[in-house]
Amino acid sequence: MRNTLEKLYEGRKVYHGELHDHSASGGTSDGSCPLSEWPAKMKSLGMDFAAILDHRQVRHMYLPAWEDGLFIPGTEPGTAIEDGKAENNGMHYNILLPDRDELAKLLDAFPEYGFTGGTEGHFSYPRFTRERFCELIDAIKARGGFFVHPHPKQVMRSDDPLDYWFRDRTGLEVFYIGMDTEETRANYRLWTDLLALGKKIFATAGCDLHAEPHDTALTTIYAETHSAKAYLPHLAAGDFTCGPVGIRMCVGQTVMGGEESFEGKELTACIADFHKSVVFSDHAYRADVLNEKGVVRSFPVSAEGENWIVHEPGADDSFCRVEVYDVTRDLRIAVGNPIWNGTKG
Repeated sequence: MRNTLEKLYEGRKVYHGELHDHSASGGTSDGSCPLSEWPAKMKSLGMDFAAILDHRQVRHMYLPAWEDGLFIPGTEPGTAIEDGKAENNGMHYNILLPDRDELAKLLDAFPEYGFTGGTEGHFSYPRFTRERFCELIDAIKARGGFFVHPHPKQVMRSDDPLDYWFRDRTGLEVFYIGMDTEETRANYRLWTDLLALGKKIFATAGCDLHAEPHDTALTTIYAETHSAKAYLPHLAAGDFTCGPVGIRMCVGQTVMGGEESFEGKELTACIADFHKSVVFSDHAYRADVLNEKGVVRSFPVSAEGENWIVHEPGADDSFCRVEVYDVTRDLRIAVGNPIWNGTKG
């Protein structure tokens, strides 16, 4: 199966970056670092990309400093779900797109935003019914985009995990601000609760400090080229790592985020490409294989080179996934997205 995994990821390189941040782009932006200063700061941190999601406008994507691949287009609006059951139905949501011009088309397609048009156009934060909001998510997907519910437990208030779920194959921001924060612990519990309920939700990471670039909540993508159009299909498919470690994984011919019958199949995974922010010469690391019941196997891994692991999932398992721990710090540093058992419905 090692040859199968290598073939499935053939022609793809590793990229580390940030999926949720904001710049000082003028207008209604509320970041503190001008976009022109991001490239040098990102290079110093070993970051390949950053999703700049400035609020209520599109102008950040049309500034001279904008560079495709280095930056991922999108925005972070807010809404209240009018017919939601949560104690507080307010929420934000991240829209990531492969092409910056697609955002204006999306906003125009939903008149609720009142988008004023053009590269200096602004828009408001409308209220949505749950049905209409799901139509928006479907429209984002249809344009090759990726929808993420960011900092979910920090804005919406509900004890019912389903209040945070709108569509399968969307993102839920699990690592928030950093890997070792109270916010991350709360969001991780929410994500695992949704997985236990049978929801096919992808774990994402976001720094969201509205400041200069930081490497405390990175994402790892294996993509064909350094471009948003190359990143987005893998994000939308769930084939990426929430965290600064590369996880490549397959069951049969199916990679992370997909569905495959587990009957008579092996899980093969390669743990590699640790970002420098989590590499310490005196630290020990391990990889855990998990199903819906928790950890089923653990393997010691090194932060240098490739670590290959093989596991035979149970035919009745609902899904299998891989996490990476810094054992020395007792800290979860990477979360791979699941492969779901296609025979389980």
